[in-house]
Amino acid sequence: MGPIEIFFLTVVLIFGVIGLVRGSARELGNSIILMFVVAILGLTGELGWIDRLVTQLEIFGTTEQQLQSASFVLISTLFLLVVLASYQGRTFDFSSQRVTGLWAALSGLLAGLLNGYLCAGTVWHYADLYAYPFNALSGPLTATGQQLLGLLPQAIFPTPMLWAVPATALMLVRILK
Repeated sequence: MGPIEIFFLTVVLIFGVIGLVRGSARELGNSIILMFVVAILGLTGELGWIDRLVTQLEIFGTTEQQLQSASFVLISTLFLLVVLASYQGRTFDFSSQRVTGLWAALSGLLAGLLNGYLCAGTVWHYADLYAYPFNALSGPLTATGQQLLGLLPQAIFPTPMLWAVPATALMLVRILK
């Protein structure tokens, strides 16, 4: 296993621990936001908005590598700012459906792992899409890394707007209870 897979799994596990502490009632609210952001980023990427914006701004320069680096920085920064804001601020709360006991711990852990997967997987997807800017990866991916690339959020739902389906379902559960 290479360093990028270890980093990915570490981030997922850290979010899992956070979910264990916060509980599923709060973590699922963040899941809704993260799924919608993954869908929106995918849609803007498909439409080419981000790459056109970076090309017009010439943030890091005009070579292909510089444009890819700037696109990766812009997408990652926007995504991580939304993640930070969703964890810091108010979010959709599922407290009316409180789970207790062992199930509470397990559901909090699973919701946290989902959020970690969405966060780490999205950043890894864009790092791979933009050819690992800033020499973030030295050498080829390991076999495990290649397999994990096929399991990232954008690979599971190749049409980005499909991430809006589970997010909408969670919103409906929240609203109808």
